[in-house]
This record gives sequence, C-alpha cells and structure tokens, in this order.
Amino acid sequence: MENNDTVTNLINEPVWVVAQVLSGKEEEVRKACADMLSDDVLEDIFVPRQVRLKKYKGEWRRERRPLYPGYVFMVTRDPEALEKALVKVPGRHRLLKADDIILTVSEEEKAFLKRLGGSSNVVDISTGYKEGDVIKILSGPMVGLEGHIIHVDRHKRLVTINVSLFGRSVKTTLGLELTYKKPEVPSV
Repeated sequence: MENNDTVTNLINEPVWVVAQVLSGKEEEVRKACADMLSDDVLEDIFVPRQVRLKKYKGEWRRERRPLYPGYVFMVTRDPEALEKALVKVPGRHRLLKADDIILTVSEEEKAFLKRLGGSSNVVDISTGYKEGDVIKILSGPMVGLEGHIIHVDRHKRLVTINVSLFGRSVKTTLGLELTYKKPEVPSV
C-alpha cells in the first residue's frame, strides 16, 4: 500500500506551467487566478520580477518590472484541470503548449530561475566590473553567469543573457551596476 502512495506522489508532484497574457496585465491575471481558482488546481501563481535602475530627472531609481513580460508562472499538480479552470478567469490568457501538450518548466530551468530570483521570485541588480573585454560579476544573482552574457548596455545599466526555457534559448535582460575599474581589496 505504501508503495502505491509513493508512486502516486512521484507522478503527482507539482509542476510549473506558464500562461501567456497581454503584456502589462501580468499582475491583473495573477490576482484574478489566485482569487478565482481553487487550491485543487492552482497551488501557487507568480510573476517573476526583476529590479532595474531607471534614470528619472537625472537621478537613478530602482524599479521592479516583470522578468518575462506577458507571462505568468503557475504551480499545479494537474495542468489539464488548470487549463479547464482558466476558462472562468476573465482576460486573454493561454497556457503554453507544443502539439497540444501543455509545456512544463524542467527541473533544471526551475533551479536556474530560483537561483536568480530566490524565494521572492525577484531578480536583484548584480554588480561587477569590466577588465578589458571581460566582465567579472562581484555580487548578485549573476555571479558565475559571465559566460551567458551576450550584450551589455552600460548607459542603461543592463545586461542581456541567454537562458534556457522550455528547451530553447531565451534572451533575458537584467540590471547590472558595472564599473571599468577592478575594486581595490583593502590590505590587512
């Protein structure tokens, strides 16, 4: 009897699915789903966010925005039941599919997203410096991801990296404080 329960639990582990929504409506859809859908079909729902620096009237300010505009992440044990339940949620949204099969985020992709955003699902700004043509990340969620960098916009304090999502390469833009001098380590 215990073996059957164990097998059922292994098969019925929560998975992450992604709904495509109108860009700018992520939080509205997240709230509507959280309010209208039962815990039986929707265990958690979140919009991964990132912190960026934006210059307003000559002053840099921190702002939060969606990491993937137009997408909401959902945790469920039954993607098909979730898809059916989503019909009662107002607005334009649909679960991502390939050949009529609902796509799920792989364990490696989940681990990477959790590494970036932590338990709050918010990717903070990293800091680093440029030494010649090489970028070194000193702190923040991008530590160790220097090899993923494909573009740096020093003026907007942004960096674009390639990440894997649903088995394909997706460009993701993150905040990066970058200097052109290696920080001095105080001598003891």
